Amino acid sequence: MPAARELLLKAEGVTRSYRMGRYVLEVLKGASIAVRRGEFLAVMGASGSGKSTLLHILGVLDQPDSGVVQLENVDVFRLGRRRRERIRNFDIGFVFQFYHLLPELTVFENVLAPRLIRHSFASWLGARSQARAAVAEVLEQVGLSQRARHRPRELSGGERQRVAIARALVNRPKLLLADEPTGNLDAATGRGILKVLSDLNAEGQTIVMVTHDPDVASRAHRCVHLKDGRVAAET
Repeated sequence: MPAARELLLKAEGVTRSYRMGRYVLEVLKGASIAVRRGEFLAVMGASGSGKSTLLHILGVLDQPDSGVVQLENVDVFRLGRRRRERIRNFDIGFVFQFYHLLPELTVFENVLAPRLIRHSFASWLGARSQARAAVAEVLEQVGLSQRARHRPRELSGGERQRVAIARALVNRPKLLLADEPTGNLDAATGRGILKVLSDLNAEGQTIVMVTHDPDVASRAHRCVHLKDGRVAAET
């Protein structure tokens, strides 16, 4: 990855705590990272180090207690709720360890869902042809064109994760966030998913991936290590 590429995402001094009865659990204690456009960044850390919490804040799924998160130089948590929702829905794609597919829908319909929720009924009538073409394109990209009419129960674990990746990509997000994307898969299937992510990155997709596995992290350009809620090292 060329070092000259501009910053896409920057987080500085991010803190996050949760109240548990009478106690306050401090998860992030001033974490800071920067991600360049086109980069593949891994975030590692022991259980409880705050890596998933950080990813959720970067993806505007959770809000920090303090600190700044900028996407393309825009401080996202200074925006109103509707603007934040638009960023989350249009600019960021999410892939999780557990696929979160809707079992009653086909592969095609699961991937179509993020395009569908962008529209009112009236606007959907004019947009559906383009949306269906986008689904077909992304299914081809992840190698699932022949499985479009299948339902999740008819797929292997690796295929389900590919569906989840396709769903995350269908709106062509600026940033793809992956939380332990191989954690629910055997080693061979996990390598296949990593190849999909690496190929997407080679095509220009910016990716931030949380993992506990050094072998998985080695596929990224760079790795930051969280410890006790802070970035402790970078490799």
